[in-house]
Amino acid sequence: MKTLVVGNSLDALPIIQEIISHNKDEQVTLFTTEGVLPYDRYLLPALVAGSTDEEQLYATSQIFLSQFHPEVMTKEVLARISVKRRHLTTDKKKQIDYDRLVLVDTGHLILPSIKGHQKTGVFDCWRLASIKALKKHLPFADSVTVIVTNRQGLNMACALSQLKKEVNVVSPGPGLMPDIFDEETGLLLKQILEGKGVRVFGDNAIEEILGDAEVKAVKLKSGKVIASDTVIFDEARADIRMLSEPTLTDHDQILIEECFKPPLMPSIPVQFGLNVLDGFYAGWTKLPEGGREYLKFDGPQNIYRKIYAHGDHLAGVVVFNSPKDNDRLLGILQRQDNITGKEEEIL
Repeated sequence: MKTLVVGNSLDALPIIQEIISHNKDEQVTLFTTEGVLPYDRYLLPALVAGSTDEEQLYATSQIFLSQFHPEVMTKEVLARISVKRRHLTTDKKKQIDYDRLVLVDTGHLILPSIKGHQKTGVFDCWRLASIKALKKHLPFADSVTVIVTNRQGLNMACALSQLKKEVNVVSPGPGLMPDIFDEETGLLLKQILEGKGVRVFGDNAIEEILGDAEVKAVKLKSGKVIASDTVIFDEARADIRMLSEPTLTDHDQILIEECFKPPLMPSIPVQFGLNVLDGFYAGWTKLPEGGREYLKFDGPQNIYRKIYAHGDHLAGVVVFNSPKDNDRLLGILQRQDNITGKEEEIL
């Protein structure tokens, strides 16, 4: 059987590993959709900040490909996938046949349908090509507006703050990342960013991107207009319109990578904030039903620890600016230690 795995995400690698591990004779082809090896999208804000280089993005792929050996195609451009005829077509009309299709991403995104989103100066923070274009644009940019709904957007705002840009953050909730954190935690995160000089517009959204061909300002739903020459979206949907027919066979799978899906709880361990703050969370990041919450906050140091307990064990942790506690609390969470009566003590 010939399996075609399409995508530039690291999510493609464990899929290939599983296929090869179960059948070493299966012919597996990895068709990358952005002309490079699969890379770590979560490192893109650090690339903007200058705290990592492009080579580091590919480190996981290079290790993987030293152990597993699918055919890798990085020089072709995806044009269309014919599910019925079982082939992929490139922009140069080359056809690649397959028996089974696994689609992870297409290299194309659909940004939120905000008026003006196609103007020069609008970027997403998930694709390397967009980040390279952003880096060329930034020397001429003064004020950047970042829509922050997830850690990628927050990290991008932190990266731009490190570059001494004027940064405006627009958040759909009163605090930051309301889909992940409760209001109390999100408001503290907002306060920490504002203390670093970042302007945060909570309970808001961009209604329109203003300017002729280039971004000049953004109009918020509140009616406020912010001067801005750059807009960055952290929210996007994978564009799968190049599938010529919607029907897949039982062998086929559409496994759109995790970063384009709504956040799920309990969360895998996540670190965020680059060098602007040291943020960490794992497990439940909002109070689970029937759970209990405990917190400790050191205002002058902006050190914040919040834990969620359920039954006799730890269910989730959120830590700001106390990296020495990250591994300790994660260990208690993962071991499912009995913490009954010890909640205040472990904080």
